[in-house]
Amino acid sequence: MKKLAALLVILLVLTVSAVPVQGEGIYVNSDSGDEIRIFENAEVTGPVRGNVIVALGDAMIESRVEGHVVTVFGNVEISAEVTGQVVALFGKVTLRDGARIAGDVISVGSIEKAPGAVISGQEVRIFGESMNLDMDAIAYLRLTILVLFMVAVLLTGLLSLLISRTRYSIISRNIEKNPGRKLVLGVLSFIGATSLLAILLLTLIAPLLYIVLLVISTVPACIYIGRMILKTFSQKNSIYIEFITGLITATLVKLIVLLIIPHQNLLLAAIVTGLINFLIFSFGMGILMEHRYLQNNRANAPKDA
Repeated sequence: MKKLAALLVILLVLTVSAVPVQGEGIYVNSDSGDEIRIFENAEVTGPVRGNVIVALGDAMIESRVEGHVVTVFGNVEISAEVTGQVVALFGKVTLRDGARIAGDVISVGSIEKAPGAVISGQEVRIFGESMNLDMDAIAYLRLTILVLFMVAVLLTGLLSLLISRTRYSIISRNIEKNPGRKLVLGVLSFIGATSLLAILLLTLIAPLLYIVLLVISTVPACIYIGRMILKTFSQKNSIYIEFITGLITATLVKLIVLLIIPHQNLLLAAIVTGLINFLIFSFGMGILMEHRYLQNNRANAPKDA
């Protein structure tokens, strides 16, 4: 659990201190030595003193990494030493002869291991060949997904508030009105989006768009949660503070659920976490749908002569 807490702290620091660098995709590094690639591959040919995180790209590790290696919708190939965990969410892990993994290797996909590769921790495959589930490793995987999702929402929310400030100012003014209507609209939208995903599940683009939709819908939901909390102290707060407060609160609630429910009781944990996510996603979608509905009504309203 200490390793999990350490990863959480590292990623939180990363989001604050990260500096983007120009490239084909999005490349981020930090003072702590972390390297992040989004929409591009990562080829590590020199020592890395932090974590290597790749989203929508592949990672090739040819030199020592003094941290974790995490890929999301991408494969990872390792032929060197990794002092932390190796996690591939919806990707393949390939360990060459020179691979030395000090922690666990977890893949929501498959793991290919050469005879000379060494894994000191657990080897876990989920949804891949020879599925092998370990409760502690699953707990780590759940926390990793939670942290990655939080980082995605944080970056998306801050960029959205900067780029579409006027839009979110209008959303903010109406965010407390008719919460019941927002929730009903959101539930219908969420069910519709999930049904569409089930139909188009065989295509890669559908799951990606679905995840993007969930991230975007979480932003206004966090603004609402943050406002409800902060209004007890002050009626006027920055929309940025409201968003961050709501995001931290929602993440902490999910984290508490992960910690207090025994690892062996996966069904109960999935139900509770799923219900929390369902309410957050639905309410966020409802806020966006109502905003769109009000915009269309204003556009179609007859103008006075």
